[in-house]
Amino acid sequence: MRSIPAPAIGAAVLAVFSALVPAVFALAAFAFSGGEFAGNSWLLLAVPAVLALGLIVGAVLLLTGRSWSVLAVTAGVLSALLLYGQVSGGWGAGVFGLLTLLVPLVTTVLAALPRVRSWVATRRGAG
Repeated sequence: MRSIPAPAIGAAVLAVFSALVPAVFALAAFAFSGGEFAGNSWLLLAVPAVLALGLIVGAVLLLTGRSWSVLAVTAGVLSALLLYGQVSGGWGAGVFGLLTLLVPLVTTVLAALPRVRSWVATRRGAG
């Protein structure tokens, strides 16, 4: 049985850091709402919470060799949403804004590398 490839470990570690961004956003959305959600505003809490949970679950699934796609897709969706937010709202966030975009993007790339995908396929076949 082969050991976990370094890109998979890197993707899992970056996934935890990536999960902090939507988790902080969800916490802020909840704090500013006062727990009252009218209409579709509950999505401001649900979407980031699902993204944060997906990143953590994806990291666990990747490290156990069960799935690389959960992490790659979730991090990719987060990257796309952050890119859209920065393009439509401007690049005023500076270095922090760039890091919040690059970390999930690198997570996506690392989780989808052929070496990681073949390791997961091997682990699935052996199980």
